[in-house]
Amino acid sequence: MNTNHRSVTHVEAAGTVAHHARTALVTLVILVVVTGALVASLWLASFFLYASLRLNPFHAELWGWRDALLAWHDGRMPHGGRRLAGAALLGLLVAVGGPLMGLYTLWEHSGRRRLYGSARFASEAEIRAAGLL
Repeated sequence: MNTNHRSVTHVEAAGTVAHHARTALVTLVILVVVTGALVASLWLASFFLYASLRLNPFHAELWGWRDALLAWHDGRMPHGGRRLAGAALLGLLVAVGGPLMGLYTLWEHSGRRRLYGSARFASEAEIRAAGLL
């Protein structure tokens, strides 16, 4: 009988499967969030480009920015480079930077003690432990 070889019990196997399932779920959620941010940034870039061209921005499609980029590259929109770059940058900043700033704000205010206003009086046991009495 080999006592050095441990057999995998049912509980350990279930824990391993749960760990892999949790990892797969987290990966899937991250992929969905990144895809949503990319789609939102494309639509926002189209929205801002339409607004800069003085068109109704609510008629912007998801691919309006990409179509304008191809038209600019083909020479059909000669003075649109700055508008395209500005729309792309603004769309990316709003779609990705906005939620990141919101998450940072929530993280910043979550349960951390501030240096001001969080003072308290020490108990007698703490004062004795510090050797002050």
